[in-house]
Amino acid sequence: MKFYILLIWFVQASFVFSQTSKTMVYDGLEREYLEYIPDVYDGTKEVPLMLCLHGLGDDMNHFFTIGMDHIADTANFIFLTPQALDDTIDGQSTGTAWNSGIEVNGVIINEDIDDVGFLMSLIDSTAKKYKIDKSRIYVMGFSMGAFMSNRLACEKSDKITAIASVSGTIGNAISCQPQFPISVCHFHGTNDQTVKYVDNDYGNDAEALVEYWSSFNHCETTATISHLPDLADDGRTVDYYYYGNGDSQTSVGFYKVNEGEHDWMYLPDYDISYSIEIWNFFRTQKKYNSNICFKEQSSNVILYPNPANRFVFVEKNNLQAKQCKIYDSQGQLIKNISLSSQKSISSSQNKMLIDISDLGIGIYFIRIGERSIQLIVE
Repeated sequence: MKFYILLIWFVQASFVFSQTSKTMVYDGLEREYLEYIPDVYDGTKEVPLMLCLHGLGDDMNHFFTIGMDHIADTANFIFLTPQALDDTIDGQSTGTAWNSGIEVNGVIINEDIDDVGFLMSLIDSTAKKYKIDKSRIYVMGFSMGAFMSNRLACEKSDKITAIASVSGTIGNAISCQPQFPISVCHFHGTNDQTVKYVDNDYGNDAEALVEYWSSFNHCETTATISHLPDLADDGRTVDYYYYGNGDSQTSVGFYKVNEGEHDWMYLPDYDISYSIEIWNFFRTQKKYNSNICFKEQSSNVILYPNPANRFVFVEKNNLQAKQCKIYDSQGQLIKNISLSSQKSISSSQNKMLIDISDLGIGIYFIRIGERSIQLIVE
């Protein structure tokens, strides 16, 4: 059976580790992971949490060498490098593999392993031990780890703030149906022969992935494009596409590596350090209260104008809701309005005029019944 091993060998590394090897039992299986707590962490304030997911056939110790520890030491975030479990296809070992939604010759790799549940449990258990900022939980991965990162974005957007995927997209065996907006940064080489830039055997193509996430988040349709300085003699150049102003302040970044292959890039051998750029993207991302931040214009609730500055019209067609709640960008309830007391401007009592002149400039969320809409006040 023809099968590509989604694997990376790192040249860049520090071999003096200060991480702790740990285990946890999940779903009856003992799972391993590395936990890295930077020296600057003192438990006095909440810090971000990052999961780092290795590729197929790789392991947590090897993937640790991408240098995220050096960044964490100054940026003050905790990161975990979990270990995937072995799998076989038709009696042939694939090596360590995530149940990331990849199908090969009709077989879904590690289909019986609940890796989504394991990784969510790992996040929860870490948040109980340390002061974790739950609005800043990030997942990054390479190759199959990138496929796994995208699966988590598809299924756990209520918990995860942003993902970064290197040389891996959305697997061909899953249907991606995110619940909330989520920021995504993707890296892909145009000469990747393992997870191809075009005609990807295991999922959607690189540019299709970027288009999917920027469209889902309602980002700007036209990217801001920049070009990294071509300093290294590596035969590659890097173009960066940025799609901003998505729902709930999400964004999508895309590093297109011209002539890039299925490997990890770092300074000074290449023009870019993937690890550094992943953190540069993550550090700008924060999730708002997932219970109220989803922007939804539907046949049940319509709000306009948006942006607004003095008042808004709210239409609640066929929705039996009596309260209109307004939250700030941190999820704090700041206003609770009885719709029955508001001025109706339609005979059906479904169209209301709501005064927002007392709100300051910023982003708010209006909830009517179970429907929530993002409102920008100018």
